[in-house]
Amino acid sequence: MNETNNNAAPAAPTATTEAPADPASVVPASGGEWGWVLEWSIIGAILLIVLFLAKKWGWLDRIRIFFAQTREELTKCSWPTRDELRGSTWMVLVAVFLLGTFTFLADLVLGDVFIQNILLDKLVSWI
Repeated sequence: MNETNNNAAPAAPTATTEAPADPASVVPASGGEWGWVLEWSIIGAILLIVLFLAKKWGWLDRIRIFFAQTREELTKCSWPTRDELRGSTWMVLVAVFLLGTFTFLADLVLGDVFIQNILLDKLVSWI
């Protein structure tokens, strides 16, 4: 026996999208198959023009001289050994801990105790 529900709404057709069989057959939206070549060619041409103008105005020479002088100055520096670096790191950590503790205690004493309890209580009692 073939039974159907007559009160049910008709089934809505389902839309299916099929993936193309060959990914190379998909045309990019930016200008076809050779659109990326044109985009990168334009970017390359702009970069070449900028580099040509930078060379003409002397910017590249200034940058080269800056890096040469920086390298020369870094060779004059005395670099710490591993033990010196470890000792300095511990000193910095201890100093940060002590400064943080001092700031916390100063805020606790001045903010909570002094301002809250002494000044505000006296101001309230005078008013």
